[in-house]
Amino acid sequence: MGRFSRRQLLQLGAGASIAGAVPSAALGRGPDDGSVQDHEGPELDKWVQPMPRLDIREPDGWLNGAPYHEVTQQQFTTSLHPDLPETTLWGYDGQFPGPIIAGRRGRPLAFEMDNSELPDEHLFTIDERIKGTTTENYPTHDGPVPSVRNSVHFHGLNVPSSDDGQADMWISPDGVTGPRRTTDVQVMPNEQPRLTTTYHDHTRGISRLNNYAGLVGPYYIRERNDAERQLPQGEYDVTLVLVDRSFNEDGSLYYPNEFVAMHGGEKALVNGAVWPYMEVEPRRYRFRLLNPSNGRTWGLRLRNDTEGESELPEMKQYSAGHGYLEDVVGIGPYGDVGTLLVSPFERAEFVVDFSDFAGQTFTVTNHALFPYPHGEHHNPSSEGSRTPNRDPGTESPAPDLDEVMQFRVTEESVSDPSTPTEEIDFPTTPRPDPEETVTEREVTMQMEMIDDGTMVHRLNGRATFDPIEFEPELDTTETWIIKNDSLMSHPLHLHLVRFWVEGKKDLGRPEYNDPRPAERSEKDTVMILPGKEYKLTVDFGDYPGIFPFHCHNLEHEDHEMMRPMEVVETEASLHEDESAEE
Repeated sequence: MGRFSRRQLLQLGAGASIAGAVPSAALGRGPDDGSVQDHEGPELDKWVQPMPRLDIREPDGWLNGAPYHEVTQQQFTTSLHPDLPETTLWGYDGQFPGPIIAGRRGRPLAFEMDNSELPDEHLFTIDERIKGTTTENYPTHDGPVPSVRNSVHFHGLNVPSSDDGQADMWISPDGVTGPRRTTDVQVMPNEQPRLTTTYHDHTRGISRLNNYAGLVGPYYIRERNDAERQLPQGEYDVTLVLVDRSFNEDGSLYYPNEFVAMHGGEKALVNGAVWPYMEVEPRRYRFRLLNPSNGRTWGLRLRNDTEGESELPEMKQYSAGHGYLEDVVGIGPYGDVGTLLVSPFERAEFVVDFSDFAGQTFTVTNHALFPYPHGEHHNPSSEGSRTPNRDPGTESPAPDLDEVMQFRVTEESVSDPSTPTEEIDFPTTPRPDPEETVTEREVTMQMEMIDDGTMVHRLNGRATFDPIEFEPELDTTETWIIKNDSLMSHPLHLHLVRFWVEGKKDLGRPEYNDPRPAERSEKDTVMILPGKEYKLTVDFGDYPGIFPFHCHNLEHEDHEMMRPMEVVETEASLHEDESAEE
């Protein structure tokens, strides 16, 4: 597919209801006439409520020697802001985000999800133009496809295919199952190194709707090592689940009534609270940041809002979710990079040392445009502000999300037994040699307007459940070349595997540049920028079977930007398994 000009993108955006490509935070039908219109949510004050802290869920028992969690999906109402009427949500254990589920390396964990308490009618409109929503979309399924159905995926975990919670492994509240669902109890082996990630809904055709309704929570794999013991512990180990959402005046969630290729919310929520603050002591804190937004990339910095003060603590990132980075990355005006950039379903772990800032207030600001990276200026309240090459006379279309939350440092001095981050010797995972890969595969990301009026995104020009194209061999390493020939960035996620980013370059250029400092570790999701080519080394160990790879912009994932691969066993891997059993 050919490249689009900026003017063509604006025209396509108007036809496809791309939020950010026309003057709107998120475009959808009006309440009665079916027309596309702007949405303006209620005005809410910032920093008027404390940030909720997420608890680690205790197991409900044991199953075959593994901790066992029986989690109920529920519809419930809660207050997300003091001035907002209560919001109806869906949540694991009836909360948003869901509770932290913590596994331990080397110990399996069993998980069973019960969605029988959810209603029969979805919170949002089901657009049946999106495949996966009707019976004819499933060649091996001749039963109904209920509007409410769920499949839980543990993002970034190496698990057998049957436990992976894939898009067609769904179940409805009354027990109708998808064509590939074979188990109600998913077992996480937890054999991989330490990890901070999410569990979330992955249902074909409505993943964007189920996640937006609230079906997401944090998941840890913990292990004991010297580095972990030296980091801040207990109440100073803080999980931050950062998303964007839009609201109606009655407090209900706003989501367009028809498919949009990109939806950006108008409010920032941290741990389920709109624009909260957190009181911190003058000492080091460890933060685990998760971004399960539908399509928003965040570019985060700190700003000192204390009168007469301007100094800032650095955010020191030591992990991108899996294991540890090659080197600690300083984030701030004098650090290695200026912003902490996290695309949908990427994670970041970092430490902030507040010990020299007693009594001061810091605001977390957002500097990523929407849609990233070619959206308009992110702050529509700034009159006269312009982005380079912006069309004269246009207003800023993206939501006012230039601020996220506040940290308020208390006055009292406290002891801090943790170690300065730069002094910790973080162990790194041995990586495969890119020179020893067995094959090279190419994936091209594309977008186009189709006859039904929707913008569709595809991988290699193929739809989600077209025949399998890739069949990697178990226990081998491959090179994947990812080319983004579309106008949007795409966070590419591969199930089952971990991969390493070797480099990136402009399309058509000969030489690769080094990956960003925060990309220098094993990963499961990487943001592929438009007009760029990325080179990945992918390790296909652990389990054979069918697994998807897809864009983790949930609107793109739902509308064809997902493909299956089948990891196949070879004679060598079979012999290795037999030797291990002996």
